[in-house]
Amino acid sequence: MGAEFFRWEIAVSVMCHILEINAFDQPDVQDSKLRTIAKIADYQKTGKLADVDLVNLSDLKPVLDKFISTAQAGEFFTINAYIPRNQETVDALQALRVAIREKTKCAVSAGFGPRFQHSTGQFHKGGPNKGLFLQVVYDAANDFEIPSQGMTFGTLIRAQALGDYEALIAAGRRVLRVKLDSVKDLEKLTIL
Repeated sequence: MGAEFFRWEIAVSVMCHILEINAFDQPDVQDSKLRTIAKIADYQKTGKLADVDLVNLSDLKPVLDKFISTAQAGEFFTINAYIPRNQETVDALQALRVAIREKTKCAVSAGFGPRFQHSTGQFHKGGPNKGLFLQVVYDAANDFEIPSQGMTFGTLIRAQALGDYEALIAAGRRVLRVKLDSVKDLEKLTIL
């Protein structure tokens, strides 16, 4: 197994050299990181996270229907979920993904934030402008302080979601942010 890891690490490095690609150059992911750092610094000064453009569940159906109806042939949807990853949320996201795909006939992917930022995040912000992004956030029910940081893990994740949202907007992407009251509300999104 170790030999295979080594072989592919060398192969990727050689191909990047031949193709003149810097595998570590991810300017649009860096933009999101810098925006997140600014959000954290602001939170540490004010004690508030300046959430913007959130659609609450009570207003969601017409807003989501309108957002989804803007999809064109050849475009794609991405669900960026800043929520806990467990079987219940995976199942609910898959149901939402399938519902959007059936309604739009577009490819639909779903990922848990902030981890997707280091896999598809560069493509989201730096690739072709053919995506529609549904960002799902919520306030953690069980949250823990990050020692010596003056904030909780939930606050950090919300700051990362805001940084990602602002980077998508700066890149001219179409984004809809939805705030859940609880993770259980994710199932309500599948009723399109």
